Amino acid sequence: MGKVLAMPFEGSIENLAATTAPQDVSLEDAATFDVLRKMREDILCCVLKPDQKLRFGELRQRYGTSVGTLREALSHLVSEGLARTEAGRGFQVAPISLADFLDLSELRVYLETRTLADAIRHGTDAWEAEIVSSYFLLNKLAPPRQDDPVSVKREWGKRHKRFHDSLVATCRSPWSLHFRSELFDQARRYHWLTMIHARSRRRNEHLDLRDAVLARNVDLACGLIEKHIRTTVQQAASEVPGLTLDMAKRKKA
Repeated sequence: MGKVLAMPFEGSIENLAATTAPQDVSLEDAATFDVLRKMREDILCCVLKPDQKLRFGELRQRYGTSVGTLREALSHLVSEGLARTEAGRGFQVAPISLADFLDLSELRVYLETRTLADAIRHGTDAWEAEIVSSYFLLNKLAPPRQDDPVSVKREWGKRHKRFHDSLVATCRSPWSLHFRSELFDQARRYHWLTMIHARSRRRNEHLDLRDAVLARNVDLACGLIEKHIRTTVQQAASEVPGLTLDMAKRKKA
């Protein structure tokens, strides 16, 4: 496997260009980061589907890059848990399971409620303005459908993440924010699959969250974000094809 790329502490691939000076990045690394960003987003938006084989010929054509650059990017995706590799079998997109989503969501509830509570207690006028602005931009786009162009899916995902990030932006714990962001990204594939397979309609939970946070109501806001996460798990379990789990076996494990 290739070298592991050093990433900024915040854990966000989007922050890379802002935190790395041009003179510190070789052309080779810059190309790898660009391909990594695109591949990562394609996995999170399920353009590259769970369990899909990642063949170098197809990837070279899709991203217009070399095998060496692809290996570097794929190695980093493996370290993030978004791709897997086995000797002699190449790379593939990491699988999904309800057991994984449940585990992920329990950790998300723990961190989202704590970072949100701290953010509300230390919120500023600029923080409130960003919440209002990011919600407005998110609400301008309808949730994308399965057959929408990739560009539409990416834009909605970008605005959705911006809104949720804005809610916790004034939390004072960098480590909590870092791991919360990592978990949010890991959950994006499940959220995406739930959204495109949804048979039931949900109320505008983002509006409820916005209003509770701006009202500085810690208990209500934390209750709403917990419900937001758990409702998505319940909907995924009932509506996403193939996402099943034998609960009896899980309880015995």
